[in-house]
Amino acid sequence: MYAGIDIGGTFIKAVITNSEGKMFANGKTRTPETSDGINDAVIGLLKGLTERLDSRVSALRAIGIGAAGAIDGKKGVIITSPNIQAWHNYPLARIIEKKTGVRVFLENDATAAIIGEWWIGHGKKFRNWVMLTLGTGIGGGAIIDNRVYKGQSGSSVEVGHLTIDYRGKKCRCGNTGCLEQYASATALVDLTKSMLRGKNNSSLMARIKEEPLTARMIYEETVKGDALARKALEEISFYLGIGIAGLVNIFNPEAVVIGGGLSKAHRFIFPIVKKVVEERALPGLKDNVKYLATKNEDKTPAMGAAKVGIDSSEL
Repeated sequence: MYAGIDIGGTFIKAVITNSEGKMFANGKTRTPETSDGINDAVIGLLKGLTERLDSRVSALRAIGIGAAGAIDGKKGVIITSPNIQAWHNYPLARIIEKKTGVRVFLENDATAAIIGEWWIGHGKKFRNWVMLTLGTGIGGGAIIDNRVYKGQSGSSVEVGHLTIDYRGKKCRCGNTGCLEQYASATALVDLTKSMLRGKNNSSLMARIKEEPLTARMIYEETVKGDALARKALEEISFYLGIGIAGLVNIFNPEAVVIGGGLSKAHRFIFPIVKKVVEERALPGLKDNVKYLATKNEDKTPAMGAAKVGIDSSEL
């Protein structure tokens, strides 16, 4: 058995699988704010899942971890993570390896997601394609000629930190006007909050009296026909289209796949994205691109992390 861990800005998700991609168990927990808290949460998830299978963490062949941020995969170090402030030159792989006695391999979370989609999702159909993960931030990955593009250190295609407005919003990465400040699930929540000020004609007003506003809530009210919720979702889709138009111009992909929690809203997102790409991308590059949502946004990134562990442990 192998474990895959997907550490995002909001949730940590885990799977136990075999080398053929058969998933035996999965679970998730909220992402703590401290590095020690994250370590404990990862170990707790692994213990819970292996115990469910009448096994132990030490029986795992390998653990793959997908972590948000810039990473050095060879050293197992997270260089920086804008959405998890506790990490800075943090040797996550070595720490988890020491706590479990199992070999640990580190990958960028969006790269892990695209590996998962390549392994068990839409990626089997294409040789050249890109993926964006829409969550707390925005991650990205690329498959070029049927190979994962990782860059020189293991981090690449940080599409969430493409500048789309050089005078725009300050990003936690230190840059200004990053795409994820305009088109992530976090951006959707922030935009909707600002739109709700002084408004009483949205069904969201009743819901936020009982619970915090979330991207899922905005999507649910969009489905029910709430005009304000839909307008907010369409606005972030416009900005997402700007980012995707840039990727289309760079990669000339066969397909663009979106994952992450916000991918559930793909039927509202894609019409706007396609319109923006048609207006902004170059002829010959934007033609015949397919737009797809991941088949299983909740498990695919963790499965991709497991695949990293499987492949790396066999080298």
